[in-house]
Amino acid sequence: MKNLYKSIFLSLTLLLTVYSCDNSEGDNEGKFNDDPATGWVQFVTAGESTNIIIDNYDTSNLLEVPVFINIPVSTSELAISYDLVTVSGADPNTIFSNSGVLINPANSSTHFFFSDLEAGALDIANGGTKDPLTFSEFPRIQFDIALAANISETMIFDIVMTSTDRDGVTVGVEGSPRPTAYRIQICPSLNASTGNFVGDYSLTVTSGDSLFGGPVFADQTVTLDEGANGAFSRQFDVVYEPGGPANLMTVTFSFSNGQIIVDDGLSTNIGCATLLLLGGDADNILSQPCDDSEGITLNMLDFQGGSGGCGVADIPLVVVLTKL
Repeated sequence: MKNLYKSIFLSLTLLLTVYSCDNSEGDNEGKFNDDPATGWVQFVTAGESTNIIIDNYDTSNLLEVPVFINIPVSTSELAISYDLVTVSGADPNTIFSNSGVLINPANSSTHFFFSDLEAGALDIANGGTKDPLTFSEFPRIQFDIALAANISETMIFDIVMTSTDRDGVTVGVEGSPRPTAYRIQICPSLNASTGNFVGDYSLTVTSGDSLFGGPVFADQTVTLDEGANGAFSRQFDVVYEPGGPANLMTVTFSFSNGQIIVDDGLSTNIGCATLLLLGGDADNILSQPCDDSEGITLNMLDFQGGSGGCGVADIPLVVVLTKL
């Protein structure tokens, strides 16, 4: 009988050890260890953020931001309050219809995955064995990105957890860098109707002079318009200087799958033995900017494919456009 009591005591000790919230730290070190129904809530790790490009996002899918519930025993529903705080651009509170409260169901806790989370073992993409986004136990703050489809400038905001409705369950841990804010950036559509990358721009060539001597394109102001390939294409006219000040050509490019794609076979209207063409540098394709508050760089090739019959081929040509 004595051994039976000892076994029961050891089992209860192990159970309480497993259920203890032993990750408390900072000013609250040890605070949560005494009661397994206490703990805290937080986002994944410090510095986490999500960047969304409207043009590439399937707006039939909700954006879901998981929240980690570090409470060993959670037998009742937990309400977590949060604010949407504007950093720049449109106010998310006027775009989204979020209630500002996330409900974690009773008997649901992510505490037991926390050691794996801290060790990075939840990230399948980096060799982990579990993915936190597949656990039904993780509550998620949801956003209907379709509601932001018509913004015209970059929207950046923070989700800031503020409180819970249960004594003993804190937002983060005071004195410890547990993340309680999560940043979201949404890039607007670059459809020409939004006005992004339409209008006057300063043009500068940063790759040096032409092999003919002098600039490929002189520093100047050019006007970007919607191109012939639709609302995500752009074009501008510019003088190809080696051909003389009257040698006007058209440069065309598109925003496609998050990249800047410069068209090939752009005629310069001159050449040595054949027509000299410009085109995109397929080995140096750049990501599209978020909106036209950023500059845009076109990585191009002069004498593309040996065109022009001048004895040279594929000379890098870098054109930078900046909104005026």
